[in-house]
Amino acid sequence: MFKLKHIKEKLMTVSAVLLSAAALNVQATATYDPASGIVDLPVVEVLSGGSSAFYSAQLQLVGDGLQLIAANPIAPTTGQRNVFDSDTSSVHVASVTVGADSFYAKLKLVPGSNPMSFTIDQLVNNAFTGCPSFALPGPTANSCILSGTITTNVTLTKNIVWVLEGPVYVGGDNTQSATLTVNPGTNIIGLDKAYLWIRRGSRILAEGTPDNPIVMTGAVGQDAGEWAGLVLAGNAPVNGCNAGVPVCEVPFEAVTTEIYGGNNPADNSGVLKYVQILFAGDAVRQDEELNGLTFNGVGSGTIVDYVQVHAGLDDGIEVFGGTVQMKHLVLTNIRDDSLDWTNGWQGRAQFILIKQAADSGDRGIEADNNEVDNGSTPRAQPILSNMTILGRTGSAVEGVLLRRGTGVNIWNSVIVGGFSSCLTIDGPATFAHAGTPGSLSGTLTIQNSFVNCTGNFADGEGATFATADWFLSQSENQQGDPLLSGYLPASGSPLTLGGVAVNDPFFTAVDYVGAFKDENDDWTREWTFNFN
Repeated sequence: MFKLKHIKEKLMTVSAVLLSAAALNVQATATYDPASGIVDLPVVEVLSGGSSAFYSAQLQLVGDGLQLIAANPIAPTTGQRNVFDSDTSSVHVASVTVGADSFYAKLKLVPGSNPMSFTIDQLVNNAFTGCPSFALPGPTANSCILSGTITTNVTLTKNIVWVLEGPVYVGGDNTQSATLTVNPGTNIIGLDKAYLWIRRGSRILAEGTPDNPIVMTGAVGQDAGEWAGLVLAGNAPVNGCNAGVPVCEVPFEAVTTEIYGGNNPADNSGVLKYVQILFAGDAVRQDEELNGLTFNGVGSGTIVDYVQVHAGLDDGIEVFGGTVQMKHLVLTNIRDDSLDWTNGWQGRAQFILIKQAADSGDRGIEADNNEVDNGSTPRAQPILSNMTILGRTGSAVEGVLLRRGTGVNIWNSVIVGGFSSCLTIDGPATFAHAGTPGSLSGTLTIQNSFVNCTGNFADGEGATFATADWFLSQSENQQGDPLLSGYLPASGSPLTLGGVAVNDPFFTAVDYVGAFKDENDDWTREWTFNFN
């Protein structure tokens, strides 16, 4: 934690004259006047619950803190700006100009303060000043190499291009725990077979902003599989152990020396906000690729919001058990399944766009309870709402495949495109667990949803009822054209008023079907990698 008095001493060395408008860098988002002790923030976007509001604001230096002295509503704007994220109680100041230098500043809200007060968590020169002690000089200008295991708290800043060489682990397995902080606008480049792994007990705080997303990509940034991907491992419950095992902990299928799972549903592996994960999915051993983003036994204390996985060679996101909850996911051009779960995932997700490439892609969703033991507990039982799943033309696979004993409750979702079937239920354990149309157990349901594929329904092995009957027996489900314009509802679309609120505190209450309210509600703008 930076002490504000030390920062003040540094800032006071700069003449107030140099802080005049004539001296400001055009990229500056804030100015500090040492004569008055006022920080001027012309544009602040306040993020809260998936919505935002814009203000101009001023902070006053008071003792060792900053206090809000003015905040006036202004019209929404784009471009570089300051961002207050209510999820993390952080203000991200992209560039405060001090003389000839530009700094990134991160402010933390003092809980319960009135008027609102802040401490300074970071003040980092936006210019490259060399590699820190935990990294080596990189192959290109302004780059630094990360490798091996990180066992102390470190911060990755946007003034450095960070290169992953081989596997990079954060923490030991529930020992030597560490926090990896990743600042807004930071770029992380994975070399061949490189990956970033957050072990149990450690955390990643990857807090991007709409105007400065965090980017994790390959060295070329063009093709799927240039690097391996991002893995978070946690201590939340998973299945796959023998009956009677008090705490189930299992090895990961691709890297069998790594363990995940535990008995803490609220486990916290950190924050992923406004993050792009691009061109991942490289194999870490023969026929064992990583996914773009993998959650291994990750708990509900983890914040996952506004995350894109693009052009992954394997799955986009795969969830192995746990209780992780997610909002605003963009899964585009994935070569294998876009969203995959197994090992008893019991989390939540809302606002998901799945858009397949024109020439590749497997299932939109592939859902298992457990491949080896379909009845293993805890049984997979996620709740999903507001999905838009767009299949490529001529696909020979399912849009959503529910199999191997999984449960799931789906709300307010639309599945369209060239899938051979929008929905398929497969496997005796899945059918038995579901009940029958008209007398469903409540563990496998779909409501207020639309389907419009090459084929809408298919029945897999062991069917005891028709998937079509299951779908049509439930409330407000429809077959037919949902009137989409690309991935957004067109004017007059039945999706815009076809939804219902999910009775669960995680979910934002909506009255529409799909990931977007209407043609004006494109929350993918600005922070995502171009996927159109």
